[in-house]
Amino acid sequence: MSIDRSRPLLCFVHSATDLDSALRLIERGVGVWGAVDLVQVRGKILSAGDLEALVDRWLEGCEPGATRIVVNDRLDVAIATGAHGVHVGHDDLPPAEIRARAPQLILGMSAHNPAELLAAQTSGADYAGLGAFYGSRTKPEAVVLDPRGAGLLEPSPGLRIPVLAIGGITAERVPDVLSIPVVSGIAVSEAIQGADDPAAAVNRLRSSLDAAWARRAEPTPRQSDGPARRAG
Repeated sequence: MSIDRSRPLLCFVHSATDLDSALRLIERGVGVWGAVDLVQVRGKILSAGDLEALVDRWLEGCEPGATRIVVNDRLDVAIATGAHGVHVGHDDLPPAEIRARAPQLILGMSAHNPAELLAAQTSGADYAGLGAFYGSRTKPEAVVLDPRGAGLLEPSPGLRIPVLAIGGITAERVPDVLSIPVVSGIAVSEAIQGADDPAAAVNRLRSSLDAAWARRAEPTPRQSDGPARRAG
């Protein structure tokens, strides 16, 4: 299953701790979820039944073909619900096993540096999340990246999969994150589910992301070769 790359990718990581509040959040964003390309459903402490119910609600509430629903870690839930994909970290189910059991699924992987991005691609990932770029409430233990020290300020030769910056991303931080050549989208959690108005937050993120992408696509002005010579 392919990912639409005609625009920069916006991924919402829905970190659910209980089913009722998670379902209410989906309802509060009705009408704008089409602006989100990927929803990664993350329910570390939910029962399998509650996680399946949440994924089912996302699948019911999103326009077919517009928003892809991926399940964090739980391949069994992704298969049982008919979700579009699964996202795993380095300590989770091996990519080869996922491909063997469910070759049709989108496969996302977490990475922390250019070497891990290339390793994710080699493993068969369709996209990778890269971070953390800033500190965040949902993952306070994450090590924050220094783009310069991590070697992210230059294009990564051979890297073809989309890369989503993750970790404390806000609409205001999008231009700085999109200035990094390897980044082709963002993944956010608290910026949406912690907002007073999740629908408005989605619209702000989409607008900021599209504007930063458009600026990056603008041709760089050519430098003058030197002072113009006077005729005569």
